[in-house]
Amino acid sequence: MSSIQMIAIDLDDTLLRDDISVSDYTKQVLARALSRGVKIVIATGRMFQAARPWGKAIGLGDVPVICYTGAMTGLCESGKIVRDVRIEKELALSILADIRSHGWYAHTYIDDELYVPFRDERTDAYEKQCGVKAHVAGDDFWHPAKAPTKILVCEHDKEKMKEIEALLGETYGKLVNQVKSKPYFFEMNNKECSKGRAVESLAQSYGISMDHVMTFGNGNNDVSMLSATPWSFAVANGTKSAREAAAHETLSNNEDGVARAVEKYVLEG
Repeated sequence: MSSIQMIAIDLDDTLLRDDISVSDYTKQVLARALSRGVKIVIATGRMFQAARPWGKAIGLGDVPVICYTGAMTGLCESGKIVRDVRIEKELALSILADIRSHGWYAHTYIDDELYVPFRDERTDAYEKQCGVKAHVAGDDFWHPAKAPTKILVCEHDKEKMKEIEALLGETYGKLVNQVKSKPYFFEMNNKECSKGRAVESLAQSYGISMDHVMTFGNGNNDVSMLSATPWSFAVANGTKSAREAAAHETLSNNEDGVARAVEKYVLEG
């Protein structure tokens, strides 16, 4: 397994611990992998501006950051956006109209900026978790001038979330990619986008076979990249779908599961 040439890692609940931190041990292991010529890629559902600081904090250099669940890719140090695939504008407007008619709370992401129709405690929690600032758009939120990279519906009530999944899944399931990055986040982006496709595209650009790519994840939006390689790992705290899709399981995010597997199978393998 020392033939691993590229590692793609999810952030929240995978690389990051529950307190949104990364241990010095994990930083050291990833630095050692980089020094051996292994390419490291961040693959997250986060915005680019919310993911980029973690690449900097870990000291990964100008590595690719796959964000918005595969819809955008940027370079960590330079900040250059190399890929931004958006939801077709008329389709996005239709989705937003349905969300508004049901009174659901949503985010849109345009030009790597976060927009909300109004502020409440959910806005505060999201800003704190991701380290970003939301723009309150008011009624203009429902009629954006530009096509969004992602639309997210936030709902903590489990029964209401089931209703959201059912209605938006039935109406738009074949038109957009839909995932739940967390139990209370229902996300939609361009139907051609997923973490798995983005990872495969990057690997191909490097001339690396997916048999030599290691992936780490914990959630439903990681399934596409966990099922794309024989060296995929779900952290022990992962969802059922992530653990079933992965070829292997490692320790939890709070136990440096990513670093433990990299050290064992890449550095010592």
